[in-house]
This record gives sequence, C-alpha cells and structure tokens, in this order.
Amino acid sequence: MISRILKQEIVDSLFQQKIIVLIGPRQVGKTTLLKEIINERQLDSKWINADEPDMRAALTNVTSTQLAQLIGTNKLIVIDEAQL
Repeated sequence: MISRILKQEIVDSLFQQKIIVLIGPRQVGKTTLLKEIINERQLDSKWINADEPDMRAALTNVTSTQLAQLIGTNKLIVIDEAQL
C-alpha cells in the first residue's frame, strides 16, 4: 500500500466535532485511503455511496429522524461520491 501524506492528518482530525472533506481528482485513491483508515482502526462506521440511486434518495429531503435511523449507532459516517 502506498503511504499517503494526509493519512495521519485525517486520523488526527477524527472525532474533533468537525466534518472532514476529502476532495481531489478522480482515481487518486481517496476512497481507498478512507477504507484503509477505517479498517486499520476498526472504527464503527457507516459507508454511504451516493453513487447508488437508493442512497441518494435516502439522503434527499430527509428528516432528522430518518437521518438518525440511517446513521444508527455508528460513530463515523463516510459519504462517498457526495458531489452527486
């Protein structure tokens, strides 16, 4: 696995009551990096792929109750392809 400069910065920023936005060109390893961080630290997470129509629908015009049900008890939420 290629060591990435931002990896430690992302890890250090987790659970600081902030949203972390990872942006960059296509096919540079953003998703791979996030999966690596989650797997290494065995984080209780929910992965949402907004590339999937059902996930986009679940995030559109959602109430706080519906959002809470979607998130569940997970401590970390990743929204992949969020630009969609």
